[in-house]
Amino acid sequence: MANDAPQKSLWDRVTAIATILIPAAIALAGHLIAQGLKEAELASEERRAEQSRALMDANTKIAQGNLINTLMKSLTSDKPHVRRLAVQAVLIALPDQGPVLARTIAQSDESNEVQASARQSIAQRVDTLIRDLFAPQASARVRAAQELVSGWRGDAAAAGAIVQYARHPGNENGIFNAIVVLSDFSAEALAPHKPAIRELAEAARKLGSRTEARVQVLLRRLDAIPS
Repeated sequence: MANDAPQKSLWDRVTAIATILIPAAIALAGHLIAQGLKEAELASEERRAEQSRALMDANTKIAQGNLINTLMKSLTSDKPHVRRLAVQAVLIALPDQGPVLARTIAQSDESNEVQASARQSIAQRVDTLIRDLFAPQASARVRAAQELVSGWRGDAAAAGAIVQYARHPGNENGIFNAIVVLSDFSAEALAPHKPAIRELAEAARKLGSRTEARVQVLLRRLDAIPS
């Protein structure tokens, strides 16, 4: 009986510890299960979001394809005034492909009048985008920057127009956007304006570290272009 007391005391301690640990273990297990379910739910939501984005992209491409088909009929119409209007439409409705189609009409349409109208529409669209690049609203600046890069990055005339407009002082956001856009333009578009672009970039250094970083990118692009 004397030996039973220590054993009983040990058993009491084990029981007491178990009484504490078992609920804690159950709580931990519950937490881990809940966490696992939450992570699985988040992963499922991410997959659904990715599927939704993929579906939206596919629908956008289908819609653009249908729009291109419709506008191509107008661009190849036997009526000059229809072709002129179609050029204006593609520049707005098709930011990526529109400039290419418009330049084709400007260079090869059978009507000199339509060619001249297409060149004017191109110049007006570029001017509108550049003005939006310097707009007070951030959303307008972002849209303009995206469209200039996606549709006009190979256009030397657009690059030159951006440089000219960016010389306007007092619009730091606009100058920053101009530097960003120019740094994403093709070497062929930048080459004719290298001295002017370099001058703009050097002047933009004083606008702060954010602009300085993009200036460095632009200057590296310029240095890689053969003189």
